[in-house]
Amino acid sequence: MTQPWNQGVKGTEVLPLINLDKKIIRVEAGPGTGKTFGLVRRVERILHPDGLGVAADDVLVVAFNRVIAKQLRKDIDKRLAESHYKGGSPVIRTVHALCLEVIGTPLRILLPHEREAMLYDVRTAHPDAVADYRDIWKTEQALALHEAKLEDHVKLWQAVDEWLTRHKARLISDLPRLLLDRLQGGDFSGTLYTHVIVDEFQDLTPGEQALFAKLRRKNGFFVALGDPRQSIYAFRGNDMEGLRKLEELFKGTGHSVNAVEMAQCQRCPKEIVEAANQLMGLYKAKPMVPGSAVPAKTDLVIWKTPDREAAGMAKAIVHTLRAHPKDKHLIMVTRRAFGYSLRKRIAELDPDLKIELNFSESLLEAWAVREAFLFFCLRVDPDAPTWRAWLGYQDAPTGKGFNAEARNSGAYLQFLRKRDDKITVRAVEQLAAESKKPPGGGGTNLWERAKRFVRLTADLEWDGERAEDFVELVFADSPWISALTEDAETARLDMGICRVKALAMLADVKSKKTKTEKQYLKTIAQQLRYQIATREPFVPDEASDAQIATLWGAKGITADHVFIVGLCDEAIPGERRDEYPGTDKDYIEEQRRLFYVSITRSKKTLVLSRASRIKRQDARETGLSTGQTGFWGTLKMSRFLRDIMKFLPTAEDGEEWVKTL
Repeated sequence: MTQPWNQGVKGTEVLPLINLDKKIIRVEAGPGTGKTFGLVRRVERILHPDGLGVAADDVLVVAFNRVIAKQLRKDIDKRLAESHYKGGSPVIRTVHALCLEVIGTPLRILLPHEREAMLYDVRTAHPDAVADYRDIWKTEQALALHEAKLEDHVKLWQAVDEWLTRHKARLISDLPRLLLDRLQGGDFSGTLYTHVIVDEFQDLTPGEQALFAKLRRKNGFFVALGDPRQSIYAFRGNDMEGLRKLEELFKGTGHSVNAVEMAQCQRCPKEIVEAANQLMGLYKAKPMVPGSAVPAKTDLVIWKTPDREAAGMAKAIVHTLRAHPKDKHLIMVTRRAFGYSLRKRIAELDPDLKIELNFSESLLEAWAVREAFLFFCLRVDPDAPTWRAWLGYQDAPTGKGFNAEARNSGAYLQFLRKRDDKITVRAVEQLAAESKKPPGGGGTNLWERAKRFVRLTADLEWDGERAEDFVELVFADSPWISALTEDAETARLDMGICRVKALAMLADVKSKKTKTEKQYLKTIAQQLRYQIATREPFVPDEASDAQIATLWGAKGITADHVFIVGLCDEAIPGERRDEYPGTDKDYIEEQRRLFYVSITRSKKTLVLSRASRIKRQDARETGLSTGQTGFWGTLKMSRFLRDIMKFLPTAEDGEEWVKTL
């Protein structure tokens, strides 16, 4: 216990994670039980000369996303410095970053909206391959299951692979499967590690789980950490029981699996721990034990409408930010629209506050921003997937109704074939100059999109001198946003984020001073596309006063003060969409786990908020179904709140509650 990696340890549960030297270790750790702390200390012991003294590049730490990877690197580097370790850092990578790094070959990864267009093309070109899938959503679900190695849909995959070959692209979700297949085929034999540590194992697909097991050297060490109760990614094919299948994964290796359980929650106050335990009562896992002495400050508030909720919660959040400026603040929303509204209200109250919007692809939700982004890419790094996306829409001056039927796939495929699978600026200019629309479904839209590209190219001229000028020119409000634009304020805010992000990337790549201005811009386009393709939060890398995240976006984040907004049954669990895998029961249970993850982010304050009614039009635009036809619809309390009601204070009227702060 005198060694540096054991100093400051609370309790005994985390000690096996730090010190156990067994070949295969399974760590089931509930939220706030010290899993990350133990992981950091284990890495310290492995690297430290007084520990195992392993070379840094022989240790791999796999994180689920970039946010978690960044925090792990920060924590590990800080701890290594404090223990006077002089060597390098271990290899810390996200799933997809590791795959791309090992494969080495530059790959064009499809963005989510490009993937959708691809599936429409596949359904048009190969009706026999999709005969078993009644619509685009069932096709997407089947493809996702195939990529995750949960089911075989070979015919569909062959049709998809043909499209990808024509467009010189890959799917981000196929990278782990590609790397695994190549490892099993004998490639990359030198890319193995003596110590492999994988965090959030339950959020990986079976293919990803098998891949990381293969990255362990013979007789090396493998640690899988996670919690099935925090499994929330069924839509990407994750295997929530993966932790409990390690015996099967390492069958035939001669190594048994050693189980470590961590159940003492040192993060959350007692009341939150007890509520979380009751919420997950049916799950076969050891209930958490409260370990924090911090008294809980929990509030349950109700508002008349979502607009009143946004205004009132903004006041409460600003008050808390001012009262505790050094603490960490997290705002979670059940719908993106609630987050946009909150950000606007907070800015009205205090424009100096920096509020980070942590949504996976939110930056391209508004048509104005998406079209500007596509145009930017076409001007500096035109490629087949980007042309496919540009030609797959219909002009939308108001920013509404930009999704063309079947993404113009009939006309697009004929145009692609006519051009021998090589779409260029010249080909699009010729299309725009034709005297009549091209043949095929969506031909008029295809024609109009070509004309719009030509017009915009003429209007947005750039002298080629400064790359910064082109970024400012393209990501300006005009010509994309006008008085007619629906939700223009949100579009302006997101356009500004895009501009700031692109300029920050540009400053970084220009510091190398190795390229022309056009080449710098090409690099920026590639970096922007990669960040969107990996579904990482798309926000400026600067310090913020608070984060607004969706419930999924808050994975891996903790805070002193947590606010959860929009807790109506219509939003969580809400209606199961056709594209969601599994049964209705599976969907409800994953939503329960999502709520469990959300309430266990808090260290001190937890405010749970909901509205009681909503205008029917607002409900439709927000994606809520109230099941009513009148002007107003009723919003019911989330069923998950009902499950933990005995641990919550009596609900307060929001207008009165906010006056007491």
